[in-house]
This record gives sequence, C-alpha cells and structure tokens, in this order.
Amino acid sequence: MLLYRAPSTVVSSVGSTWSHRLPAATGRVSWSGARTVPWTMLGLACTVGVLAPDLTERLAPWPFVIALVVFGMPHGAADWTVAARLSGRTGFLAKLWGFGSYLVLMLLSMALVAWQPGITSLLFLVLTVFHFGMADATAVGADDDGPAARWGLVFARGFLLLSCVFAADPARAWAPFARIASSMPIAWQAAWQPNLPLLQHLAWWGIGSGAALAIMGAIARIRTGHRRDAALDLMEHGLVATMASTVDPLCAVGCFFLGVHAFRHTRRLACTSSIVADERHLLAPDSITSRIIRIHRLSLPLMVPTVGCLALLCWWLGGFDVESLAVASIAFYIITTLPHHLLGLRLARPDLPPAAT
Repeated sequence: MLLYRAPSTVVSSVGSTWSHRLPAATGRVSWSGARTVPWTMLGLACTVGVLAPDLTERLAPWPFVIALVVFGMPHGAADWTVAARLSGRTGFLAKLWGFGSYLVLMLLSMALVAWQPGITSLLFLVLTVFHFGMADATAVGADDDGPAARWGLVFARGFLLLSCVFAADPARAWAPFARIASSMPIAWQAAWQPNLPLLQHLAWWGIGSGAALAIMGAIARIRTGHRRDAALDLMEHGLVATMASTVDPLCAVGCFFLGVHAFRHTRRLACTSSIVADERHLLAPDSITSRIIRIHRLSLPLMVPTVGCLALLCWWLGGFDVESLAVASIAFYIITTLPHHLLGLRLARPDLPPAAT
C-alpha cells in the first residue's frame, strides 16, 4: 500500500517511494500500458469495420451503453471526488459548495442546448477535439516534448477522429444531434442546423489538416529523441482514421470514447495518489487493477443522480431502447463535458506507476 498525506496535495514522497519500484524496460506488454487497451479496441473496430461494416451499424449504440458502467461514465462521475480532493473539502455540504461552479456550468450548457441545439452541438464537437486530444497527449507523453509535439497530437487526434466520421457519412454522424434537436419543444425546433454537405466539405479539410498536424507532432517528438514514440503516434493516428472511416459513425466515436479516451483518463486518475488514495486510511492500493476499480467505486456518489438524469433524457427522447440510451448519454455529455474538461486541467501529474514519469 502507498502512504498518502492529504486529499488536497500530491504526495511528494510517493514519487520517491516508487522511483526504485518502477518496472524496467523488459519489452513485455502490460494491459495497463497507455496504448495496450486503446490499440486493442481500435484494432478490433478496424477489423470489424473492414470485414463486416453492416455489423457495426447493428452494434452502433453498444459502446456508449457499455461506457455507462465501464470507464466512460465512471471517469466523469468521479469528478465529485476529484473536485473535493483538489480543494481539500470534507463533509457533504462543503463538497457540494465546492462543486457549485461545476453545476452552474452544467445548467448553462443545458440552457444553451435547449435554446440552440445545432450551434451547441458544433461547439461540443470543437470542445471534444481539445478534450480527447489533450487526454491522449498526456497519456502518451507528448506533453513533455514541447508545444509542437503536444498540440500537433492534440489537434491531429481530434480532427482525424471527427473529420473522418463526418466525411464518410455526415448524415449518420449528425443523427444523434439531430434527434436531440428534434426532441425540443416545437417553438425551438426551427433553431439553426448545419448544412450537411458543407459539414462534409469542412470534414475533408479537417482530414488534411489532421494529417499535416500528425506529421508535425511526430517530427517534433523525433527532434527530442523520441523516435519510437513518434512512430507509435503515427500508427495510432492511422488506426483512429481507419476506424472512423470504416465503422458506423456512432460506433466509431463510441469505441474511441470507451476504449481510448475513458480508459486513459481513468488510468490517469488511478495513477494520481491525491485522487485514488483512501481518504480514511491514507493509503493507495499497490495494484493498478485495484486502483482502477477504486476509481469506479469513487464514482458511485455521482452515478446515482446520473442514472436519474439519463432516465429523464430517455423519456424526453421518446424511448428506453438501446439507441435512445446512447443518444441520451451523448446529450448528457454535451451538458457535462465543459466543467469536466476544466476540472481535468487542474489535475496533478500522475505520480504512481505505470503512468508516472
């Protein structure tokens, strides 16, 4: 077990405690590595997308549904604990007060999506480029190789994922957002919606920009001496682009969210002692598996009201089937991603293996 001092600070002694215990470069691949689970998910999705694209249409909602209980929703629902730990607040009322700004941003996002669902959805996609890309850059160490390496990977990852999806099938890619807009009161359904051919045209520009930025980021990493990392980044960009081009749009984004983004964010939380350590016993589990399970347990207080919100959203969307649940989760992410992203910017560097550097 790892010693831990206070919920509001990262323990400096943890890094030194673990410095002699970090695994040596043995060449073995661990499931908890930054790329193992993501590449497995991307590889499986690409294989199915190439060999049986119709199957991905039938399975389209399922990655988002699975993400409600594994990695996806829990990594966001842990924000209640994350906010409390970062501010050092204890007690329900103190934690609720500290969580107030988060709730205010949720309410503002909800009001905006109700007023202008089309514009809000596009803003959400722009934020998703940053949110997904920044999480990946942190996970694979591009943050440490300079601004060109970091932002090249950030924008390349977001552009290639979303642009390939919209270039391949803009109508199906926009369908969840169109359904959200169509569920609004009749007086608000006349709000602006994007022109899909124009959106597809812009997506092709996004693919070109993403490819150029991917090369720029790789060159920047090569200049810092990280040739292997640069090659792996380019291979991962290729997997993301292939998946997004061959798999049903909803399924593609869902697979990335579940197997890449949410896994890596959960892994980061599980490798940050100030978040994962037991508040009562001041200890963090040795095993990364135990720590990831603990992050899921820490998400339970916020998961309870989240289930109620999802039920209301499904009712609002007109159904409780699998597809409605997937679209309801997307609507929920539109409301919560901004405060979730801003809270994540305050996280300390991971100080526990395997993510500690």
